[in-house]
Formats: sequence, C-alpha cells, structure tokens
Amino acid sequence: MSRAGAESADASAAARREGLEAARRFRLPFARQAWRGAAGGWQGAGAGSSIDFQDHRAYVPGDDPRHLHWAAYARTGQLTMKLYRAEVSPLVDLIVDASASMRTEPERAARTEALVSFCMESAARAGAPLRLHAVEESGRVRLLANERVRAEGFWRECHQIGDKSAGGERRGQALPWRAGAMKIWISDLLFPGQPGPALHAMAAGGGCALLFAPVLAAEAGLAERGNLELADPEGGEPRRQRIDDALAERYAAAYARHFALWRDAARRAAVGFARVDCAGTLAAALTGEARTQGVVEVAT
Repeated sequence: MSRAGAESADASAAARREGLEAARRFRLPFARQAWRGAAGGWQGAGAGSSIDFQDHRAYVPGDDPRHLHWAAYARTGQLTMKLYRAEVSPLVDLIVDASASMRTEPERAARTEALVSFCMESAARAGAPLRLHAVEESGRVRLLANERVRAEGFWRECHQIGDKSAGGERRGQALPWRAGAMKIWISDLLFPGQPGPALHAMAAGGGCALLFAPVLAAEAGLAERGNLELADPEGGEPRRQRIDDALAERYAAAYARHFALWRDAARRAAVGFARVDCAGTLAAALTGEARTQGVVEVAT
C-alpha cells in the first residue's frame, strides 16, 4: 500500500472509531415513537407481550389465559384480556450521498465516515436491522455489505465496488425507503433543485425520517479575492471567476438561503434535520443541532 493509501486507511479507521465513541454518548432517536417490526426491545404500535399495559378487550376462545384480567372478572363476571405494548426492532434504512463533493474535502469525507459508523453502531445496539445504500452523482444506487463497511470503511467499500456490477444496484429509480422504517439520509445537500420532493418521499409511508448534513464552516463564505480558477467537484469544467466583496456577499446570502430552504422544507415534511459540523469530534458536533432538533438522543 502506498503512503497516501496508508494515510487514507488510517484516517478512515480513526473516523470509524469516532463514530463508535459517539454511539456511546448518543443514539438514533428510537424512543421518539412506536414502531412496527420484528421482535425486539422497543415499543411497538400493536399489541404484544411486553410488561407495559396498553388496553383490554373481551376474551375470545383461544386467547392466552395468562393475560386474563382476573381483577376485572371479579368485579364484573366478564372475562377480559389485558393487552400489552408490543416490543419490536424497527427497520433502519441508511442512504448516503457518495457524490464527489462529499469526499473532495478530507474533513467532510471523514465526518461522513464517522456518521455512517455512528448510525450502524446505534442500530446494532438497538437490535435494529440496518440496510445501507450509497447514491452516486450519476443517480446509481448501490446496496453495500454492512460487514465490509464495518471492517474497511464506507468510502473504501464504495471504491472497491467501483464500476463492478453489484446486486441491488438501481438506476433512475426512487430511493429505496421502506415504509415504517427509520429513514436516514446523509448528504451535504450541495446540489440544485427544490428539496420538497426528496423530503416528502422520505416521509411517505410512516416511520421516522432523519437528515444529517455534514457542513464545513469555510464553505459558508468566500475568503479569497481576485481572479481565481474554480473547480467543479462533480466533474464539470473549471472556470475563471473574479471574486470581489459584492460577489462574496451574494454568495454568503445564497448559501444561507439554501440551507434555510432545506430546513423549512424538512419542517413541513416532518423530517428531522441537522447540520453536523465537520470540525472537532463527532460526539461534540452531535451536541449541537442534532441534539436540540431531536435527530439524536442521549444514550441510556
């Protein structure tokens, strides 16, 4: 392995450890609602066999006699059944923007790696089955192997599958959100278009929708002035541009409007939205918007 490759592997491993450390302090907001899913340890939306009383109904032949409400029978002479809150393991869909702008800056690439690690570890601690997809700038959606991402890292697994044909590959289709799941999208949101359609697609079908946007403080403004060559990280042609104070002010205003638009659209679609600073540790970054907006909760 080259020196650059070794440094990249070390950075990826450090980011994954950062995600695991954050998962000891915070978790995905599993406690915010009732779920439907396989047997597990979280409150479900239906009747089940936990110790949390939910309701009661009339006895019908074949019911489990262990759940008979004997105190009610003594009062009324009618057999009734106690219903308890089901305990379930919610499904988790994690979809990550793998376009070039997500990895052009090492800080954002590392923060994305840490966020993937955090989400996977949080789901594992909750006993929640997780499915991970990467979305390329071409619109191709790839299903990634969880065990390989845990061992090698998200970006390495994206690179490994490269142009190979992979099971679960999709092109030109809606993102594969499952109804009733916890749906998590990680993206820098640095692309044109209105946010409404993507966010409403996330929110459709119930469940819980969350959006993490790894952001760099430096990109909120233009620090340099003069004639500069600007590169398009998504593969467009570079161009010369003169940056003066007036242009810098317009850029800063447009950048702020862009995220305000996403925040407002997320609120209207009932999608939890948090920008996550790429500076510092992930655990420290999650104490900001992610914690205050309910996109993560304190681990217990």
